[in-house]
Amino acid sequence: MLDDFLDISVSIVTFNNSDVLKNRLEILLPILKENGVNKLIIVDSASTDKTQAILKDFASVYPVIDLILLSQNRGFGYGHNMAIREVRSQYHIVMNLDTTPNQKNSLIKMSQYMNVHPDVDLLSPLVRYPNGDIQYLTRNEPTVFDLGIRLLGSTWFKNRQEKFVHLEDGYDHEQKILNATGSFMFLRTETLQRIGGFDERYFLYMEDTDLTKTINENGKAMLSPEFEVIHEWQRGNHSFSGSKIMISSMIKYFNKWGWRLW
Repeated sequence: MLDDFLDISVSIVTFNNSDVLKNRLEILLPILKENGVNKLIIVDSASTDKTQAILKDFASVYPVIDLILLSQNRGFGYGHNMAIREVRSQYHIVMNLDTTPNQKNSLIKMSQYMNVHPDVDLLSPLVRYPNGDIQYLTRNEPTVFDLGIRLLGSTWFKNRQEKFVHLEDGYDHEQKILNATGSFMFLRTETLQRIGGFDERYFLYMEDTDLTKTINENGKAMLSPEFEVIHEWQRGNHSFSGSKIMISSMIKYFNKWGWRLW
């Protein structure tokens, strides 16, 4: 039956999102309710705009929302871990504020998939832009070369970059995924808590790659195009400061997992 699913919780980390927050929550809350989500934990990373005031207003109206208001911004993984440590659900979704499940009952159906695939600990959907184009996020496990040329731009070693994101073969069939996107991760809570959630040494970037590798060391991460989400891709990694953070995270990743140059 469609409603034969177990508890689902969701966490979203915010930081200075007051310009889009009200609209995004008005979109997401009905979708989460339709899918039986029993807890939405929003962790704010010490916003300096009106984000916290807006969150408090929504939380006073919607009991499904739990707020965690941090006194400092310690990054994406740290924020989600604050939520992960307190949930008691069967499945937990890590998602961005700018991500929208775009199929009816999609979260229920993802939980049903996990029910019949007990070896899967992370389920990653097909991710599309708002215009319907596919975001090429079925990525290989990274090497220094692959990440370096991506920082240089999409025209550098184009064939290698297309191979890295499985441009020709990665988006029309179910497969094990080596490098899932943190914009939307459907996770088995028990596994997520057992491995300790995200590695908090990453402030931003590479924490999703690291988590995928950790899960694959202990179980299985899968991508299925049967499920889709829309991601607006509100990121700053093309800025100078964003590139500095990315390089710092790359160094931490390769120090942890080994320096694969090529």
